[in-house]
Amino acid sequence: MQRTKLILTSLAVTVLLGTPVVSGERPTTVYPPKLAVDADELGVPTPITDPSDEALAQFHESLAATARKEKTTRIVVWGASHMAGDSFTRLVRHRLQSEFGDAGPGFAVPNKPWRDYNHKDLNISYDGDWEAYWVGRCCSRDDGIYGIAGTSFTSGNKKAWAKIETARREGFGHAVSSFEVFYYTQERGGDLKVYIDGRLKDVIDTNHEVAGPAYKRYVVPDGPHNIVLKPKGNGDVTLFGVASERDEFGVLVDTLGINGAKATSQLKWDDAIFTGHMKKRNPDLLVLAYGTNATGDEDTPIATYEAEFDQVVARAKAAAPQASCVLVGPSDWPVKVETEIQNTGKRKARKKRRRRRKPKTVTGFQLRERTGMVIDVQRRVAHKYGCGYWDWRAAMGGELSMLSWRHSKPVQASGDYVHFTRRGYEKLAELFYAELMKGYVAPE
Repeated sequence: MQRTKLILTSLAVTVLLGTPVVSGERPTTVYPPKLAVDADELGVPTPITDPSDEALAQFHESLAATARKEKTTRIVVWGASHMAGDSFTRLVRHRLQSEFGDAGPGFAVPNKPWRDYNHKDLNISYDGDWEAYWVGRCCSRDDGIYGIAGTSFTSGNKKAWAKIETARREGFGHAVSSFEVFYYTQERGGDLKVYIDGRLKDVIDTNHEVAGPAYKRYVVPDGPHNIVLKPKGNGDVTLFGVASERDEFGVLVDTLGINGAKATSQLKWDDAIFTGHMKKRNPDLLVLAYGTNATGDEDTPIATYEAEFDQVVARAKAAAPQASCVLVGPSDWPVKVETEIQNTGKRKARKKRRRRRKPKTVTGFQLRERTGMVIDVQRRVAHKYGCGYWDWRAAMGGELSMLSWRHSKPVQASGDYVHFTRRGYEKLAELFYAELMKGYVAPE
């Protein structure tokens, strides 16, 4: 047992990163560094791979037109919790809007489907009896009625309300020129009251014999505003979200992350709603940032995952054939291993000699082998459809690099060894943004 302790102590001083696990061999267990890693040393410039050299052409052409004040460049970002917290996407959004102009906060849901849903350029609040739906363990619906954000909200309670308000401080998200409500019509649908800046603006009748997505846009003077949506109480109303925009040429980013989501969740969304919403948003760039949750699906054959992932990308491309696309892969998510070793420390008191010492628990980590398989699948599918591919794990530093991000100063990742701190997300977003802009030529 003494030899085991010496080995563990040695590994605790030096973290072995990037060591491959050969199939059939026992996985190597690695331990966190004893001394914190300098956060400035983290992150590896990682190119967006693109055999066609055309994956970002439309996006860059659109940015050039935006720079000439000819159009607004629109971006749709899907993903799981890495995107849902909006730290990663906020930095990319602000970088683009600083350079090309602020076209508004974009699409957001007016009701938080989960507690930590966030849009950092808008204030979202709600109250009352709303049923929130998204594809997941608790809140799915059988009819597939989800909006472009993969969520929907239903209520018939006249005391319920949902509010979206521009940022209270000057800067990004402080002003809008229009609100566009995305909702659903259905038989026996109720009325939806729309208040803008505290005044009743409209009452939308969602009762229609043909069910489907519908839209209502409200123009306001460019500046700070809020919109409040309330069911009248004469039937259920279903909301998908609100697009908040400015009548200014610039960049607009729709951040559509869902906690715990997988790319294959999109296959459960109603196709007519999905296609209708995509045409309405008319993106110049699609970003699909999935994969981390899929690396834990050991029971799903990788061939099945590839077939379903292929369908997701094909569907998105078909709904927005004009758009460039980039797929963002999974982050490093190591497997946690608890190991017990005998505590051989000296006894400090005679009375403890007869007391049996409890084994000491040491937490180590092993490579999650499925992550490499998911990365290979995603890269292959991305290139098949002419999309670029950005390897998130490679940008972190490769296999088991999460240990350095967690045990860094300042800390860049959370204690679950999955998510990142605000600083961590921003560091990775800077790396992604640099690659996204490579090849862009500013107009003369």
